[in-house]
Amino acid sequence: MVDRPNLLVTGAPPKDRLEALAPHASLVWLDELKGGELDAALPLVDCILVQTWWPEALTPERVAEMSRLRFVQSGMAGVNHIPFKHLGKRVTVCSNAGGFSVGVAEFAMTLVMAAAKRVVTLDRSMRSGEFDPASVGTLFREVVILRGRTLGVLGYGGIGKAVGSIASALGMNVVAYSRSGKADRVQVLSGSEGLTRVLGTSDAVVVALPLSKLTVGLVGRPELGAMKRDAVLVNVARAEIVDEEAVYEHLVRNPGFTYATDVWQIVRGKETYSSKFPFLKLRNFIGTPHVAGGSAALTGEPLKAAVENLSRYLKGETPQNVVDPSEYI
Repeated sequence: MVDRPNLLVTGAPPKDRLEALAPHASLVWLDELKGGELDAALPLVDCILVQTWWPEALTPERVAEMSRLRFVQSGMAGVNHIPFKHLGKRVTVCSNAGGFSVGVAEFAMTLVMAAAKRVVTLDRSMRSGEFDPASVGTLFREVVILRGRTLGVLGYGGIGKAVGSIASALGMNVVAYSRSGKADRVQVLSGSEGLTRVLGTSDAVVVALPLSKLTVGLVGRPELGAMKRDAVLVNVARAEIVDEEAVYEHLVRNPGFTYATDVWQIVRGKETYSSKFPFLKLRNFIGTPHVAGGSAALTGEPLKAAVENLSRYLKGETPQNVVDPSEYI
């Protein structure tokens, strides 16, 4: 590592929140580089803080010119937007796992409760005039009490553990699916059989896995078929983890099943906030415009976590949350 590495900052994080990095690196702001300044600066960049999505300005051709680049810190928990195949083996990439845990976990459990309590359906019936006072007794039976029920968590990292903590406080039983299979006060299962068991025994399931080539389409027709007919599936991770066509067909065939998602398909690096399937016409679907992570970011905690990990690297210490590129290439 050079004595005074150059750190390229993308996005627009408040500069005063990056003061901890100033003693260890010279900060260069991508948005402030005009015209040929960017091409002149890139060969001198040693590390990058990618605040949100990978910037369009850093094309594969420009990445190829960054001969000194050795470290990339993602400001987001997910790193599926990072162009690993262009970075090569010389560049260490770290996620911001754990930085968004509380905010995203709270939102995930809000979606679980909104679905279990039929909040969206009941609100819609009141607004539309469909509500019939004579049906109140039936509606009582549709509202689910969560205490004593089982919550399954797919992905038992920072967000998954925070989800489990909230669910436990509500009196729910928690079972998790994790590749490591390591237990942490809850039953943690791994492997294909473990995934099937978690899905089959849970009344509600929260997807909190990173998107990689190992998790694309992980929840498809067989997995949905293993779930209870009146279960709730919540996705606060990445849309591509749940097979879009399979879950739409499952919702149509099983009106008692609910799918609630805060994440949408990504096309050419942009989130679409839409689907080729008419989910929004289904009464057993809840969709929100990927606000869980953004609301968490406003607390400043995710950026603080990213800065702390960058500081470790710049000071010659071992950074946390190092990503295995082979899972993304």
